[in-house]
Amino acid sequence: MKELDQIAKVVRVDYWNIHERERESRTPVLEVMKREMIRGEIVGQYTLIDDLLSTELCRYFLPGKNLITQWKTKRFRRFNYYIIERLYLTQKLAFLKDVYRVPKSIASTIEEINSLRNAVAHAFFPENLRAYQMKGRPAPRKPIPVRYKGEDIFTVAGAQRFVDDCSGVVDFLLWKLKRRRHNNIPFLL
Repeated sequence: MKELDQIAKVVRVDYWNIHERERESRTPVLEVMKREMIRGEIVGQYTLIDDLLSTELCRYFLPGKNLITQWKTKRFRRFNYYIIERLYLTQKLAFLKDVYRVPKSIASTIEEINSLRNAVAHAFFPENLRAYQMKGRPAPRKPIPVRYKGEDIFTVAGAQRFVDDCSGVVDFLLWKLKRRRHNNIPFLL
């Protein structure tokens, strides 16, 4: 716990020490802390899902021994470094959708997670991106929420919806992914 407290202070999300800040800066500082914690969760969940998709591609193209054993081979490392690492999450998903039975709801959730991750990873204020702008001009000083499936992602409800959806995707990729039964499976994307 001591190390976590120290890290939280280093990365400036130690909200329990807010009284050490000047009174007028407390609310904006807490808002930034909240956004950073949610941003970290989005990037972390995205990374987990991307890794699970990569694992399934590796299992498909290099079947046999478990992946830990295969990591010791040059063949597997080359495949990972020169193919898997160069694919985007959406490319991995497209291949898996062709080879495995992936429900539309899971695929669309993964695509929404990808879009949200891109927004928060590439813009400090994702609400200013065109994708989140409302038609017409918003009222002055009225913040434009970054929505995930109808919820402002920077609220408890939005974060909970996101985490629940990610849990569903991870559960599906770990336990429910089943091979399609057809003859026309392409070898490469």
